[in-house]
Amino acid sequence: MVSEDTVENKIADEDAALEEAASDAVPVEGAEDEDAVPSPARAHSKGSNIAVLKDKIEILVDKPLSHLNHGAAKAYAARGLEDAKEPYYALICENHLVPRSNVAEKFSNILSTGIVRLVSFGVTFWPPADGERYIFVYENTMGKPLMKSLKDGGLDWKADRAMSSFIKPMISTLLDLRDADMVHGCINPMNIFDGNSPTAEKVVLGECLSAPPSYNQPSVFEPIERAMADPISRGKGTIADDLYSFGVSLTMILRSRDPLAGMSDEDIIRQKIELGSYGALTGKDRFTGSILELLRGLLYDDWRQRWTLDEVMSWLDGQRLSPKQSSKKQKASRPLHFDDKRYFRPVLLAMDLNKSDAEAAQMIDGGHLEQWVDRSLEDNLTKGRLEEALDGARENGRGPGYWDRLMCRVSMALDPDAPIRFKGLSMQPDGVPYALAETMAFKRDIVPFIELINQQLVLTWIGHHNDPNVDVGGLINKYDSCRAFLRQTTMGYGIERCLYFVCPECPCQSEILQGYYVRTPEDFMYAMEGIASHPKKPDLFIDRHIAAFLSVKDKRNIDPYFIELNSSEYHKKVLGNVKVLATIQKRSRMESFPMLAQWAASILRPVYERLHDRELRVKMKEKIDRLAKSGDLIKIVTVLDHNETWQKDFIAFRKAMDEYSDLSQENLELEHKMKKPEVFGRDTGREVAAIVSGLLSGIVILAFAFMHFTQIDIF
Repeated sequence: MVSEDTVENKIADEDAALEEAASDAVPVEGAEDEDAVPSPARAHSKGSNIAVLKDKIEILVDKPLSHLNHGAAKAYAARGLEDAKEPYYALICENHLVPRSNVAEKFSNILSTGIVRLVSFGVTFWPPADGERYIFVYENTMGKPLMKSLKDGGLDWKADRAMSSFIKPMISTLLDLRDADMVHGCINPMNIFDGNSPTAEKVVLGECLSAPPSYNQPSVFEPIERAMADPISRGKGTIADDLYSFGVSLTMILRSRDPLAGMSDEDIIRQKIELGSYGALTGKDRFTGSILELLRGLLYDDWRQRWTLDEVMSWLDGQRLSPKQSSKKQKASRPLHFDDKRYFRPVLLAMDLNKSDAEAAQMIDGGHLEQWVDRSLEDNLTKGRLEEALDGARENGRGPGYWDRLMCRVSMALDPDAPIRFKGLSMQPDGVPYALAETMAFKRDIVPFIELINQQLVLTWIGHHNDPNVDVGGLINKYDSCRAFLRQTTMGYGIERCLYFVCPECPCQSEILQGYYVRTPEDFMYAMEGIASHPKKPDLFIDRHIAAFLSVKDKRNIDPYFIELNSSEYHKKVLGNVKVLATIQKRSRMESFPMLAQWAASILRPVYERLHDRELRVKMKEKIDRLAKSGDLIKIVTVLDHNETWQKDFIAFRKAMDEYSDLSQENLELEHKMKKPEVFGRDTGREVAAIVSGLLSGIVILAFAFMHFTQIDIF
């Protein structure tokens, strides 16, 4: 057994190691993220009428501003703590919609009177939801929107008024957005305001950050291909898309009636395909002169020929550009009969393939589609894409998932500019992350996303696309990495890692962190400190979501402990969990976490039980309990991970085992001998007698020898 002095020496050695470990702490890059929520900001009472953002802005919970709501984000009155007279309003984001926090800094730096000014942004506790929310605070000087809804149809402005009050201010704002390298994604008359002027002498463009890109944009303002995508999955877009939205908005301001009134989004898309966007949006309204040029240039459906911002500036300077005819989608000479309808345009057929799966399968398998493309469409490019799609779908056989894979690939072949259509989803590649985040937030089926990645459907879409604005290299790298993540099923990988890898602005979606908005490892620590005070706490700190999230944010915080976190031995999992917390605290130079440290100490029993020396086990527990009160996780881990302590304990245990083994063997021998009491001790007696007689004989011999040699010396 280990003596008390040895235990004290071990603890003393540990204390010396603790000081060294604390001095080795290094900061983490980005630890000073201004969006991170410091611990005091999380201490808000339930039912409060005021929420405070960054100790600078007060948001008045009991003063909603419904006319400034933007989609799912609700608006509330706000005021600065230093100057309460400033008219602000706050938009409270919904957690299932990932806000555009990654471009908030760019937006706040745009110095323009033609766009709403972003005052502050970040995370704080929101009392009505009893949890944290991401919040944007804007200057409330915009006034009223030009149109309350699409039902207004048109404003019937004269060209001169539109030029001075709308076109020139909006072009100036678009230039500011381009200079900031930012796409707005929500340009429409419902999000364009009159600047508190009754005559709207100068319009103000509203916000675009409270939801994923273009999520709040009505589909009529989106180019045909983007309108086909689910709102959550439209992706970032380009300045060309903003110019198209500007063109649609201008059309609505100029026209007197809405020719698309009462139509569904799908019917509007079909109308645009058949008539071209200009014809579909203007209807019977007729425009002449320079305004006609501008509208045709902005509403050209082919983005390659749509006017650029430089061309719009040239038009504004008085240069007359050749008017462009409204383009129409490719049309076949003869129809293809499908689902009791006649199809001349492959883009419309691509839209409707999933409406009758059985008939579509028969049409494709029977060769009717290939025959129609070859004979009626007479387009070698489409024919080549279709053949490639059929071959690609059949590569993996006709097992489960074949028809979904086939329909997706055929749809892309017929309309390469359209979104990826797969299992009822319609997504632009850079919009997939936002759809995945929403799906996970609502705990819906994520299998379509796993199959989308594994079957390389994004790469197939890229292969058909030739848009230079698409970051082909970035998409390929992202989705190749995601395929690798899906091949590993251990904690830290899988579809959870894919989410945080392709959508870095997404908060951690772990159920453990419910009620907290965690965007950084530091946020995670503050959240766990808050959770530590709850009566019902999880057994461990890290689940699959948290492991993937922390690894993507900073691999050095968690990757060294993956083996322990994924171990089948519970004590190793516990130790791995605590080590991750201590590593974040150390690398980020964070303050103490007393509640979290005491929670960590309370789950360490399986680790203590690995010590064989009961006295040392008690001493270590007492030491850790003292350290837990100080909130220093680094020192706790240093005590637990002190190799010398574990080695000495193991060596002492081995010695004790050997001693026990020897004593056990001796006990067995004695028990064996005692089974024959009549001879028990006889052999031992003989041995003792022999030894005694031997000793006596030796003494006698030595005595006689001494006497003999003494007599010789005398004589």
